[in-house]
Amino acid sequence: MKRFLIGLFLIATPIFGFSQVEVYSDIQKIRTQGFDSSRLREYAIYLTDLFGPRLSGTEACHKATEWTANTLKSIGLANVEMKPWGEFGKGWQMEKFYIAQTTPYYQPLVAVPRAWTGSTNGLVKASVEIVRASTMKELQLYKGKLNGKIIIQPVEEELEVTFESYAKRFTEEELVKMMGLQEVKPDPDPFYPKKSLSSRTDELPFSVLKDFFEKEGAIAVLSNSGSWGVVRSYGDRKGRLADSLGIPIIDMTYEHYARMARLIDRGFQVEMELDVRNRLISDFSTGYNVFAEIPGSDKKLKDEIVMLGAHIDSWHAGTGANDNASGVILCMEVMRILKASGLKPKRTIRIAIWGSEEQGLLGSRSWVSENVFDRETAKPKKEFNKISAYYNFDYGTGRIRGIYLNNNLALKPIFQQFFESLTDLGVQYTSMRSPGGSDHLSFNSVGIPGFAFIQDRIEYGRGYHTNMDTFERIHLGDLKQAAVVVAALVYQTANYPTLLPRK
Repeated sequence: MKRFLIGLFLIATPIFGFSQVEVYSDIQKIRTQGFDSSRLREYAIYLTDLFGPRLSGTEACHKATEWTANTLKSIGLANVEMKPWGEFGKGWQMEKFYIAQTTPYYQPLVAVPRAWTGSTNGLVKASVEIVRASTMKELQLYKGKLNGKIIIQPVEEELEVTFESYAKRFTEEELVKMMGLQEVKPDPDPFYPKKSLSSRTDELPFSVLKDFFEKEGAIAVLSNSGSWGVVRSYGDRKGRLADSLGIPIIDMTYEHYARMARLIDRGFQVEMELDVRNRLISDFSTGYNVFAEIPGSDKKLKDEIVMLGAHIDSWHAGTGANDNASGVILCMEVMRILKASGLKPKRTIRIAIWGSEEQGLLGSRSWVSENVFDRETAKPKKEFNKISAYYNFDYGTGRIRGIYLNNNLALKPIFQQFFESLTDLGVQYTSMRSPGGSDHLSFNSVGIPGFAFIQDRIEYGRGYHTNMDTFERIHLGDLKQAAVVVAALVYQTANYPTLLPRK
């Protein structure tokens, strides 16, 4: 019996060994393509520098989406499709913006208008007024006093000096904690004040304040947002449904905003000149997603699908480099790597480039409802039983350290196996946490395993949605590692014996 077992082991070992060698050989092809022939830099220049901000409903976003589809075709992918997901509504275009302090001295100011807010009547010059009001009764005291004024709110906390670096990598201790069930609280963001810079007016909804200022004839409202010369600017998600724009809302860096507040508090007059020209547009009201595939090679498994994706839309202050051009170009690079490597995945691998994530995951939610699971009727659709997994990339430019498992313990040993060929790249951690904020939620919410990656925090917190989210904030070395990792995980998922287990 002992000799029989030894013989069986000797027979079985080469078979197992060959299988592992084959897997590692395929991963080596992925590495060679990803590290030696990367196209990430060229993709990034086109998507950020050429097209600029990609606010949903604009020509820039539409052209960037078309470019993505055409580039995927040039890679040699199959079934490339730019598919409408629905009606987005009205886009918003910033056509001109100038702002400066003129009294007590002249200085240009660092600021950006919020999306879906309005214009001035040409170049205007006006004094700046602080409004202090925490109740409607206090707000009414300003009735008849704000016509022709530019409004700011008081600054009650000073910006604290920080001695922390902006870019950080996860420590071993933090990653080990993530592998347990403990929540790891992020370090305080050194870029923004540790205390709220808002005044008592936070007790009144901003919409109430804005309506009051408009009725009183104010020219514009300034908002304190960001610091160190960086401005974080969003927009009204429901502005796409509006028929007209109100007064301009201008987001301004803390240093310039707080200086005006200090001067006014001490009785000095502050004046500004402002020229804002914004408009609603309807030419690109239809929203689009982009899809492309590497068809599966196995007769029994080719109809099953492994997906990866990212959203192409951005806010307007910068060029949306890390939110989320980095995700789009990474997913494109993953498909290029797999195609150029000559690998033949058993299941079909599909890339999805989503539209209008920033307005509430509109592109991915619409597609999932139409093709995977109808939330209204609670009925599965044609692809519900075909999709093994969806991998999402939307957490910035940092290298991948592991993956979030969305409280699905059955996935843990599978990814430990997937990670065996990637440990030398620093990939070995799994976390049961369920991070939010992006398109993987559209899949998780209907039972499909949707994954987000544990990534090093490389300036993401201080950069996203700001005027500094530009090409320079993309760490191409980290993205190369991430592209290789995602390609390896997607490929192994496509060749796994079964669909990945669902909760």
